[in-house]
Amino acid sequence: MIAGYYAIDYQVHSFRSHDGQASIHDQCVRAIEIGLDEIGFSEHKDFDPEDPVVAYFDYDAYMTEMEQARTTFGDALKIRAGVEVDYQRWFEDKIANYLDSHPFDFVIGSVHYVDKQMIMTPAYNATRNANEAYQDYFQAVRDSVESGLIDILGHLEYANRRGIGAHGSYIALQYQDALNALFQSMIAHEVPLEINTAGLHHVGLTYPTQETIDLYVAQGGRLLSIGSDGHHPDKLGHRYQDAADMAQASGLTHLCTWHNRQRHDVPLKPE
Repeated sequence: MIAGYYAIDYQVHSFRSHDGQASIHDQCVRAIEIGLDEIGFSEHKDFDPEDPVVAYFDYDAYMTEMEQARTTFGDALKIRAGVEVDYQRWFEDKIANYLDSHPFDFVIGSVHYVDKQMIMTPAYNATRNANEAYQDYFQAVRDSVESGLIDILGHLEYANRRGIGAHGSYIALQYQDALNALFQSMIAHEVPLEINTAGLHHVGLTYPTQETIDLYVAQGGRLLSIGSDGHHPDKLGHRYQDAADMAQASGLTHLCTWHNRQRHDVPLKPE
């Protein structure tokens, strides 16, 4: 545990992702060093045939390495085999077919592109003002939830990574209607909100912001995941206590853990 919290990191990458910078073994060593109770690997799986890394992920090699890690570290650490899918509606059927034949413990759905354009890039913003840029992003995120394919919503407001530079400061309340509609879909589909701490070293804000977490709870949201988006052991569990403190301040009391795509809720702060 970290500072009395049950400590998970369900957004972790290894060399099995095209941009990973460590082995599964090394990430597990670091997880034990910093006091994580569970580590969830969420290796990138891409589906756009034009993406140069679309064929990078090797499921069989990943699962072999996961079993080796569980044999080595299983007494000290719960190790979950997940995947992060880059969601776009136009290849939703490919995602569905893949998940039907490749079992995981959990699936994170993340939106990095809308209509084949990376969000908040000059090309994306060329035909959109700030409101349109964020509204289209939130709609794509809602589509990912309503697809029924994902277990966890990854790094909501990741659009801020470039959006703040392109459009200026971000105020969640300006998009309250879109966010509330998204949260209602998440609640209906029982998809947890992830507090992703990578934004703290990207733009100085978590994905999503505290204000947005408060909106989620105000709508009745109760399901929580926490992840660092750690691609290197130095980023594993990054500022976990800050994320847990934010969750607790918003009234969230439990974390979602996963095994064979079955959710289990554990107290954020065990007795």
